[in-house]
Amino acid sequence: MALIVRPARETDLPAIGELYGTVCDALQGKAYNPGWARDGFPTLDCAREYLREGALLIAMEGSEPVGSVGLTREPSAEDGFENAPDFDDKVWYLHVLAVHPAHQRRGISSLLLSAAEDYSRAQGANTTRLYVWEGNAPALRAYEKSGYSCVKRNVDIGLAGFGLPRFFLYEKPL
Repeated sequence: MALIVRPARETDLPAIGELYGTVCDALQGKAYNPGWARDGFPTLDCAREYLREGALLIAMEGSEPVGSVGLTREPSAEDGFENAPDFDDKVWYLHVLAVHPAHQRRGISSLLLSAAEDYSRAQGANTTRLYVWEGNAPALRAYEKSGYSCVKRNVDIGLAGFGLPRFFLYEKPL
């Protein structure tokens, strides 16, 4: 069955919320879990915010959602943290790249990243950025494989209270 990536619609939100929950369940107990927990983070409200404030892309295989990624002009985690970069209207930020556990290792992350970059470029961006927890080795490898590079280490985005004291800022010129 063909895999497509398209902009999400309001009617996709419940399925994306369930996708987030399924991914969170699969991450429980994993050393590389970046603090994701069903009914904690990410949630349906996160997906709704990405759709409202920027874009939410969904990967579909037939009628089944198998992945998604959010995009905004401002990193939602940055408000009030000491290392926040100045706003730049040529930069879009990626959030909550999620792939259904039964569909991982099939290139869906790469397709979502490519679609997010295309979307950002169409909005006038020349760079995409994202924050990734330093302990999330699978995500670090996926981003590096897709051409992202670490531009800042040891970034405090305000999640130390959740056991996630340091993040890396990754970016990719478009």
